[in-house]
Formats: sequence, structure tokens, C-alpha cells
Amino acid sequence: MSYARTLLSRGEEVIFESRQHWFAVLARTWAFVIATILSLAVVLWSAGLDSGVGQQAIQIISLVVLIGSLGRIGWMVLAWRNQEYLVTNRRLIKAEGIFNKEMADSGLEKVNDAHLTQSLLGRIFDYGTLDILTAAEESAGIQDYEMLADPVKFKIAMLNQKERLDRPELAPAPRMQGSVAAPTMQRADPMPPRAGSDRVAEVRPPASEPLPPVAVPVAAPAAAPASPPADELVARLESLASLRDRGLITPEEYDTKKRDILERM
Repeated sequence: MSYARTLLSRGEEVIFESRQHWFAVLARTWAFVIATILSLAVVLWSAGLDSGVGQQAIQIISLVVLIGSLGRIGWMVLAWRNQEYLVTNRRLIKAEGIFNKEMADSGLEKVNDAHLTQSLLGRIFDYGTLDILTAAEESAGIQDYEMLADPVKFKIAMLNQKERLDRPELAPAPRMQGSVAAPTMQRADPMPPRAGSDRVAEVRPPASEPLPPVAVPVAAPAAAPASPPADELVARLESLASLRDRGLITPEEYDTKKRDILERM
């Protein structure tokens, strides 16, 4: 974990992270880059000369310059990689340094103004200088972010978080933990059977909701006690009515079967 992230307080989150543009490294090391190229050329050129005191001295000086220039370039690149410019939901954090760390932070509520400067080259390669005016007394209350990469996004993230601190009602609603289960659909109670038999079917409601028995009107009164074959036909009618109420057969199928059974009675 980076050095600046270890200093975050409880509930503090990083909103945006940046550092100086790589042009800043080039601006500090261009002389050493030229020295590296020249010293390397001299080393290669002197290798083709006759061995002598002068040739050895030239090679030693060139190697020293080459190694020193490469070391300086490597150190500047490492220092650039250790830069951390953070916008959190509470403050601005600026941390620099390889071994000896230097950190400066400022609460977003103390930020009074931000001045962004971008040249034409900076707009093309997306870098600029951001001057932040704060209410702090140290360093005249100004924090400078020179040659900052993605300066527009950095400034927008800072201003958005500052506005959310000043106006909490603009903060997004917290996410719901888990999902709310959808209410289960209650299946409607089956309608009483309407079998056209000579018996009166009694519908018994559930025990939790006691209701008086509902009598189904008799289609045709029985003239005489049913014989055993008639009992079987009545049982079939009741079975068909149960199948229709449960949706296993359609009302049209039920009427057709009922008509066939009644004709056989």
C-alpha cells in the first residue's frame, strides 16, 4: 500500500489520484539525458583509438559522466513514481519523497479558490499548474501543484467533494444492503364446483377462515335413489369439477364431459 493511503482516517476514501506529468521529469533531467548521449558517444569513439594515456583518461571521464547521468535520471524517475496527489472525500493530500517523506494536506472545507493554468502544450498533453488557495496560514495559504497530470479532472473531483461537504443533501443516497424480496403472490381460493349432479356439494372453507357452507343449486332433482352405476357417474362429475377448479382442464372440456355423463345417467 502507498504511503499516503496508510494515513487515511476511518471512513475516508480516495476519489481521485494523480501526480506530476512525465514532462516534469524530462524538464529536470534533459541536461543529464544530453550528457548521457554524449558520454556514450565518446566512450564508443574512444574505443576505436590507439591505447594510450589520453585515450584511457577520456574513457574514464566519459564513463563517470555516463554513470552519474544515468544515476541522476533514475533517481528523478523514482522520485516521480513516489509522488501521490490525492483527492479524498474529506481533504487534499500531497505526498512526496523516496526515503524521507514530505506530506501536506488540507481539509476541503478550507479550500477557498483554485486557479488552473494550462499552456497550449499543456492542453495537448493534458498537464497544467493548479494553485489552490486555502484558509490555512502556512505558506500564505497556497498549495501549488506544478505540471499536474489530468489537472481538469483533479480540479473537478476536488470541487465536487467540497460541494458535497458544504451541501450534504447533494450526496448520493447510500446503497441498500441486500435486496428486498418481492411479495409473494397469494393464489386465489378455488371457486365452489358447479357440477350438474343430483347431489348438493358442500364447500368447506379453510379452518382459519370459518364460513357457512355454500350450497350449490341442484341442476335437476333426483327422481329415485341412484343406483351403483349412477354413483360412479356422480363421482366422475365431482372429479371433473375438481380438475377444472385446479386448472387442469378447461371449462369447455368440463362442459363436454359433463354433457356426456349426464346423457348416460
